Amino acid sequence: MNVMEPDMKTIPGKLVVFLFGETDMNLETTAVVEIKTVKSGPSYPDVIPKQKVIKVERRMSEGVEVGFIVKAYLPDVVVVEASLDMDHILSDTTLEFKRSLINECRKVLGEFGCDPQFDEEYSVYCISGYTGDPEVYLSMFGEKIAAFLKNERIALDEEEVRATLSSYLKYGKDDITIVDWDGAFIFDSSGDFDSNIELFEIANLQLLKSRILDYDLDERLEKTLRLMAVPKGLPIIRSREVRRVVKEIIEIRTQSILESESVERNIKLIGDWYSAKLYSLISKKFHLDSWKAEIKEKLDTLEDVYTMATENFSVSYRAALEFLILGGWFVLLLLYIGEFFLPRWYK
Repeated sequence: MNVMEPDMKTIPGKLVVFLFGETDMNLETTAVVEIKTVKSGPSYPDVIPKQKVIKVERRMSEGVEVGFIVKAYLPDVVVVEASLDMDHILSDTTLEFKRSLINECRKVLGEFGCDPQFDEEYSVYCISGYTGDPEVYLSMFGEKIAAFLKNERIALDEEEVRATLSSYLKYGKDDITIVDWDGAFIFDSSGDFDSNIELFEIANLQLLKSRILDYDLDERLEKTLRLMAVPKGLPIIRSREVRRVVKEIIEIRTQSILESESVERNIKLIGDWYSAKLYSLISKKFHLDSWKAEIKEKLDTLEDVYTMATENFSVSYRAALEFLILGGWFVLLLLYIGEFFLPRWYK
């Protein structure tokens, strides 16, 4: 059968929303989430970060019982995932219900002390149980799907719909994944969604880390200005502070390289397999390369600023030290003169 039934009035599916946040708490874990997939690919141990389950619970949202899973990417990132099977996933009330799930996820993040200023939310609409090519859905419900991906209730322009639906990946004859900034649609007749959702979560993890690091670098640039405003009469204090900050910058650069590049490098080990292709599409949609380039530029700028500051403070320190030495010699000279002339005055 090459096409699906054309008179689909309701489309059952699974709505999955998740929210990322960073915490200062010590994340205790209970189990490792093992992802199983029917899509083939070579096996590489520890290719991607492992999720740790913190707790599983059910909560009421808008009068409906929803399953919640709280997981951790050690050492400091919490992800709250809510999922619900829906009778009609393209219903006009889905976006409103999705927003209520995001709010519930944000409450859970609050329990872990996560900063609401830094969180990443994402929605995945999962559809299975059909036969034939899922592109039939796009021809029939393309405008609705594009509007859901954009979180819009208004009718989108045809060009916007076309551009949104063009960012997709097909692996088998009966599956397709459409990727956008705020959400994705996964069509898979077998219901194998977990492996795709994990890749979306990893990309959101990278995006969250990039945003936090970018903000931290901006804070350090402001700290540089405050440091330069310290009175020039305290070169030793400023020099010590500059050396400490330079050490912090080196540590940040090292951590940034380990966190941002290791995941992407390891996923690329899979080669041309499905996971690598999908992650590459997600990364492009999330502009992760642009984030990395901007962070690298700020790190380089900070290093240059602190290097110049260190050199200036070193010069100031040497000048102060030379002044002290000259002052010491002057005092010794006065003492020598006093020792030479005082006995004669007393005589």
